[in-house]
Amino acid sequence: MITELNALRQDALRELGNIGLGSAVTALSDMTGVLFALEVPEVYELGTGRFSRVCHSPECLVVGTVARVEGDWTGEGAFIFPWESAVTLWQILAGSAPSDLSELNELYESVIREVSNIMLGSFLNGLSQMTGFTLHMEPPVFAADMAAALMSSLMVEALYGQRELLAIQTTFRVPEREFQGFFLYLPEVGSLEKLFQTLGI
Repeated sequence: MITELNALRQDALRELGNIGLGSAVTALSDMTGVLFALEVPEVYELGTGRFSRVCHSPECLVVGTVARVEGDWTGEGAFIFPWESAVTLWQILAGSAPSDLSELNELYESVIREVSNIMLGSFLNGLSQMTGFTLHMEPPVFAADMAAALMSSLMVEALYGQRELLAIQTTFRVPEREFQGFFLYLPEVGSLEKLFQTLGI
């Protein structure tokens, strides 16, 4: 299991989320010409049996990008959108959306890939600035799968047998629309504790 998140540590991670994701939303707005607003993120531990925090069942679809992170906070990171949120994002940025995975094409994939890469990379940059950590994100891989399959894949790749993920959930808002995104991180043994030691908590 990952390090226990008490209220102080949750606040610290929430502040990291505000810094990293806030700069990401600014970059996203600049790239798309759409003014996105971001709610204060929620931080929690996500066990394999709690998929309802991401979507309504383990079989529901998610899309996003997954990347290996090396350096002072090693692990597997991802930024994903539940399918319904991805549909909203596609409608905003592409003017249309696929009805299911079979209709995914290069345009839809590139929209998700670009947005997820911005969110994941900006969060890690914010973390680096706040902690002084040296971080290197390997080229992200596009992922479109059921929530259970994606999270299982994260855990298998980490090869440490951990059963929980750190999750930071946020809500994006544009006029008359909103959708959710999730930063997920499965740190290697000791990496999360090292982060908290660096932050002095």
